[in-house]
Parts: sequence; C-alpha cells; structure tokens
Amino acid sequence: MAQLSALGSSTSVRYSAQTAAFLAQLFFASGVCAAQPTFETYHSPVNSSSPIYNQNDSQNVEDMAATYLASGIVVLSLIAAFYRKNSTPTLTPHKVIRTFRPRPNAKSLHRPRRHNLFQLETLDYRRPDHSDKITYWELYQQNCLEPFLPTEIAPDDNFLTNVLLIDSGIDVTHQAIGIQRDDGLIQPWRDYTTGNPDGTSDISTSLEDEIGHGTIGANILGNIAKSAVIYSARVAKGSVNDVDPKVVAQAINDAIDNNRGINFQFIIMPLGFPEHTQGLNLLEEAIQRAYRNGITLIAAAGNEGNCRNPPPPACYPEVICALSCDGNGTPSGFSPSIQIDAKEKREFLVPGEGIECAWIEPGICHRQQRFHAAEPLGPEVKGGFTYVSGTSFACSVLGAISIVVLERLYEIAMDDEKLNSDPAKLKNVLEIVRKDYLREILGHMERPERRAYLLVPTQATDGMLEGYLRLAEVDLEVSSALETTIF
Repeated sequence: MAQLSALGSSTSVRYSAQTAAFLAQLFFASGVCAAQPTFETYHSPVNSSSPIYNQNDSQNVEDMAATYLASGIVVLSLIAAFYRKNSTPTLTPHKVIRTFRPRPNAKSLHRPRRHNLFQLETLDYRRPDHSDKITYWELYQQNCLEPFLPTEIAPDDNFLTNVLLIDSGIDVTHQAIGIQRDDGLIQPWRDYTTGNPDGTSDISTSLEDEIGHGTIGANILGNIAKSAVIYSARVAKGSVNDVDPKVVAQAINDAIDNNRGINFQFIIMPLGFPEHTQGLNLLEEAIQRAYRNGITLIAAAGNEGNCRNPPPPACYPEVICALSCDGNGTPSGFSPSIQIDAKEKREFLVPGEGIECAWIEPGICHRQQRFHAAEPLGPEVKGGFTYVSGTSFACSVLGAISIVVLERLYEIAMDDEKLNSDPAKLKNVLEIVRKDYLREILGHMERPERRAYLLVPTQATDGMLEGYLRLAEVDLEVSSALETTIF
C-alpha cells in the first residue's frame, strides 16, 4: 500500500506540474501574440489622423504584452520551486547512480589492458560467419595443400624431421594423439612446470596437457606433416599466461645441448611475451644460439591485431613469424598485418581461422555434431575435435608447411640417381636448403604482384624445388672444397 500511495502521489505531482507548465506557456504565447502588429498596421499608410493608428491603443497593447510575459515568467519560477520542493528522492541523479553500484562479488566488466597472446578461441560451427571460416580452411586444404603433399614416400621410409614444440604439453590420452604416439611421432622431451629446486625437468609428464593448447598444435602438425616427430617441451600448466621467457630460453638451450643425440631441425613456439618482460634478454640469446646451430625457429605473431607489432620472440630476425588469415587469404582481425617490402623476408601469412583439431575435453566432439554423427562420444572418452582460431595455430600450420617442403624436396631427390645413391650427401643437401633457402621457397608461394600474400604451396613447382636442390649441391661442393684446402 505504501508503494501504491507513493505512486499515486508522484502521479498527481506530475499532472499538476504539467497543468502549470501549460498555463505558463499559454501566458507566454499570449504575450508574444499581443505584441505583434496587426494586419492593418502592415498594409495601411502611417497617418496620425487615421482611426486605425491610435497612440493610446498601441501603448495599451504593449502594456498587456508585458503583463502576459511577466505572468509567464512568474509561473515558470513557481513550477521550478514546486519541483525542487516536491520531487521524490528516488528521482535525484545521485540516487539513480547509487542503484548501479557494483556488488562486492561482481566480476569486473573492464577490458584487459592487453590481449591474450595465447588466444584459444573455439568457433561455433552453427554461426554462419564461423561456419564460413571452417569451410574456407577445408577448401584451402583441398585445393592448395593436399596437392602439394608428397605421394611417393613410403610409410616405412626413414625420412623424419625432429620438431621441438614449446607449449602446454601434449595429451596422449586423446585417441588421435595416441595413434601418433603409437607410431612414434609423439615423443616426450621435458616438463619445465614441475618446479624442481635443482632446475632439472621431468620427462614423462611432458606428455600431459591441462589446457589443450599444445595438444592442438601437435595435432595440426601431425595431420599435415607426416614425417614430423614432435617432442613436447611443456612450459605451461594451469594457464598459458604464466609462461616465463627464462623457461622458454632454458628449453631452447636444452634442445641445443641435449645428450640424447637428437638433432632438432625445427623449434615451434606458438607463444609470445609483452615487451619489457623480464628474461627476454635470455630468450633472445638462446634464439640467436639456436639459429647459429642451424635450427629453424617459428613463432606466433600474437593476437593484438594492428595495435602492435608481433611480440617477442616472433619479432626477432632469427625467427620466422606466422601471421593469420582465413582460408581465402583475408587477414584475421586479431593478427598483425604483414610487413611488405621487408629487407629480409621472414613474415608469412597462413590460415589460422576455423582450423579443425583435437579437443581434450571428454565427450565433446563438435565435428560429430556438425555432421550429425549417429554415435556420439561417451562422456568419458577423449576423442573429440573442435574448430579454433588464433596465430598460435597459424604457427603450427606454417611449421607443417615448412616440413612438407622438405618432404617434397626429399621426394624429388629420390628420383635423382646421384643423390639417391649417397644418403649422407642427400641429408646434407636437404639441410642446406632448410637453413639457407627455406624462406625463399616460402616467399615463392606468395603472389605479391596481386598483393596476395597467403601461402599457396602449389605455387612451388617441382622445377623450382629441383633448382634449389642444385643450388644446395653447389654450396655443398664449395664448402667441401674449402675444408679440403684449409686442412
């Protein structure tokens, strides 16, 4: 009842105020009209003897207009005083503001100061814009990537490429990853998240993943590059934002100094760090050391769009930087733009949207839901697939394309009797191409004359790849001659 009476009181106050405002406007308008000259005044000659023109009447009209105007001003003043006296507290501005005061347990709605450099965005295949991204990736695979894959390398061939994936680990309990593990293509390396006081790292727990970020990267690499042997360096556990550059530097140095006799050709780093992060100097030194030892390093460009340049380590000249686009070549909004006419080509645009990959959450398979599979996964089964976007996954795609280039070179070299008959020479030639000419080969996959920078592997023809094999042969002969001369 109290609320009802208050409502009635506020309603009557509102109606009274509206009536007073109407009267004030009426008085004001009457005064204005009274002050206006008549039609006869405009169209009659000015003559003091004319009955139309009367000095006293004019004075009376002016006095009446002034009275009406004064009445209107007085009524408006009374209305203002009436509102100040009778307005309810709930209508005051400061009370309204107080009703939106944040609760103690409410989450902040402020944007983060920086984007997540390890963006893991899963796409909803039911949304048309997301569905298009997924379709573009599938068409890219079908038209640009699959025709470039080698077809004559036997499954039992000993051509393998050692890759160190520095990420959140790899979950081998996923069915698809388990198959790669059984084939020997997923290997443990070291787990740097255990926090051992002596600085050592575990090996077995590197094949675990609580986030799913590293599992996705390994699945993308393994699906495209069949010769890749992926070693897991786990540097993140509960959150990928907790990665320390010093830990990544230690992982790189361990890969160089390893006593297991593993010759790493690639180090994939789908991560990045804000500028001025402590420990970046150690990371840069480790990357320079790895580059001098002939290791190809690839890193993600970050997910801050054109607001910033690619972060470390992708911004270092020794590192190949992976930028993201969709399968049609349209640059991703979250990816930095490609640097055109750079003195040294090291940034490349590859698909990073709508990528299908393994998903570690049990019982979830968006691919089955998308195609209306009759038998969904059990609630405890890790065997699902989802669709993701981010430069981290573009980094894995670029790494896989780089490895496929070596596979194609090996396939072409197997048809050369001179190289085929000398496995040691063939291995050295492929290493020279990887170290000295890989960036050039990737650059030939672009079409800069049309400002199309999406890597299209089919642009790299067999004749072009064979030419790089010949260049590497010449380089090998020259270096051998120099060594013979020196010694």
